[in-house]
Amino acid sequence: MQKIFLGIFALFVLEILVLIEVGSAIGALNTILIMFLMMFVGIVLIKLKFKQAMMLFSQGQMDFSMVLLPIAGFLFLFPGFISDVIALLLLIPQVRVKASNFYQNKTHHSNFSFYGNQKAENGSASSFKSGRTIDGEATVVEAEVETKIEEKDQAK
Repeated sequence: MQKIFLGIFALFVLEILVLIEVGSAIGALNTILIMFLMMFVGIVLIKLKFKQAMMLFSQGQMDFSMVLLPIAGFLFLFPGFISDVIALLLLIPQVRVKASNFYQNKTHHSNFSFYGNQKAENGSASSFKSGRTIDGEATVVEAEVETKIEEKDQAK
């Protein structure tokens, strides 16, 4: 947890240093105008893509790369050029795919919860409001480990 706070503090200091350098190079007014333009882009991006991501999530078709677009919008809201460059990179589809693959490769287990409506087998929408909600944790098990577990269970 301390590493996260230290990283955020370091990013904050770097943002201020870069902002001062850019401001002295292009002028304070131009720097402020660019910051407001990037914030406007962030607001528009969040408004459009967050709504789309939530709609896909409620249908059960969520892809992690779709989550990165609203994150890019939030990064545009922070004043500073480093966060804007990261947000611009997240707008490139190839970068989103690589970031999504990196995230999925780094997470060996996931917590999954589904809330909302889901299509039942007969085509009608069913809701989780009635009945049981199952919250669980899944862990990826390599094929070799799974085979050893099965052999151990058969030996018993």
